Amino acid sequence: MSFLPSDPAGLTECLQRAHAAQLLWSNLPLSSRLRPLERLRARLAAEPDVLGDVVGKEIGKSRYEAIAAEVLPVAESCAFLIDRAPRLLAPRREVLRGTMPFSGTGLVRHVPWGIVAVLVPWNYPLFLCAVPVLNALTTGNAAVMKASPRAKKTVAAFAEWLWAAGYPKDLVVLLDSTDDAGRAITASPLVNRIVFTGGSQTGRAVLTAAARNMVPATVELSGCDAVYVLKDANIKLAAEGVSFGMRLNAGRTCVCPRRVFVEQPVAAAFLEKFTHSITNKKLLDPMDPQTLKEADELAAKLTSAPNTRSLNGRLQGDREKALAFAGGTEALAITQGNFVPAVVVTTVKDVDEAVRLDLASPYGLGASIYTNDSNLALSVTKRMRAGIIAVNDCVVQAAEAALPFGGAGESGYGVRGGDEGLMEMTRPQSLAFLSGSYRPHHDAGEEAEQMVLALLRARHSGSIFTRIKGWMDYAIEGVKFNTRGK
Repeated sequence: MSFLPSDPAGLTECLQRAHAAQLLWSNLPLSSRLRPLERLRARLAAEPDVLGDVVGKEIGKSRYEAIAAEVLPVAESCAFLIDRAPRLLAPRREVLRGTMPFSGTGLVRHVPWGIVAVLVPWNYPLFLCAVPVLNALTTGNAAVMKASPRAKKTVAAFAEWLWAAGYPKDLVVLLDSTDDAGRAITASPLVNRIVFTGGSQTGRAVLTAAARNMVPATVELSGCDAVYVLKDANIKLAAEGVSFGMRLNAGRTCVCPRRVFVEQPVAAAFLEKFTHSITNKKLLDPMDPQTLKEADELAAKLTSAPNTRSLNGRLQGDREKALAFAGGTEALAITQGNFVPAVVVTTVKDVDEAVRLDLASPYGLGASIYTNDSNLALSVTKRMRAGIIAVNDCVVQAAEAALPFGGAGESGYGVRGGDEGLMEMTRPQSLAFLSGSYRPHHDAGEEAEQMVLALLRARHSGSIFTRIKGWMDYAIEGVKFNTRGK
């Protein structure tokens, strides 16, 4: 069941129904909105192979990888929302302290945007669809899903699971997977927020369309993740971690390690262990034809680059081997923006050089740092641009439900996951409740200056004695102001 975008009037009617459903949904108590989520979580645990098979067959990955990298993280996200949403979405009380202290209270509540359009990529179609969609539904929004043409069966299956769990069909809308559908939904003035995951070029087009209607957007774009291997690192762990990160999902992962900076004292040891691992281990799944074509083109460029050599002797047309090269700045420049299992290992003299080379890239999504010194890790990561960084591992940090995931620069902005990802599906609404009828500001002018100055001293002076005197002066000036003309 999906909307075909050849009929603009049909899309408008579909979104109008979604708005009506969203109003009813958002007025339900949170406990009611969480019940379908609880049912979905239980079914994911009971029937993981059902969705796992759909993902595996459509995307070309093993059922094990589909369950471990997609089904399990979605179940974790369900558990996270059930646990955290009641606290995060609860209204917050504040005391008003402005020009009229003690005069009333404030209430801050988090209200849904309305309709959230989620444009889903093909590389992790279940996980990258489910997290923003479930965040949107939990916070009281309607969700419109537009899948990549390469992942339409997966997203359609997930929509069926959502409907079966109890989410109304008008609330959870499945669009056609065509590019026309994507353009139609991002240009629609009836959409209130957009979540897009994909390449930088398409991301810019999405943002341009959204800007015309002043629609906010979360855009998770391309990555070119850096790995820092410091001289005190566990070299075997680092080599195996980079090898795993490259081989997962045939390198079609936005936080796949693509640039490795190794400090000089451990460079030889790292290259030996990494070369052995990447030469003797296959990709977890073979490359599809398009990925293979891009990999062969990239390999040809890297092979011809100066001071660059292959680490694993991969031959053109090999679907089961990653691209691993040792090289310098030329090779690092060539590898920018690729989405294939390819990595360049560069030897650096120290951390400063690693940071300098890392920041030369316009991307800032994920990163890893290998070191046995946690204080050093904290110090180095403060200088890195990446939005989500793993210490002593690769890739796995992106699947943690409690951690916000997002980047900077060419990698986009906004986050999914964690407290912050949930709250992005809301906008704050502030209410101020004033008591009594005393409103000196209604007709105040220069005659109120002394009262305002007294309040300023009372609340913000650096001396306790000046503050006490300020409160006394404020009370006196208030009486004068209130009795003027009497």
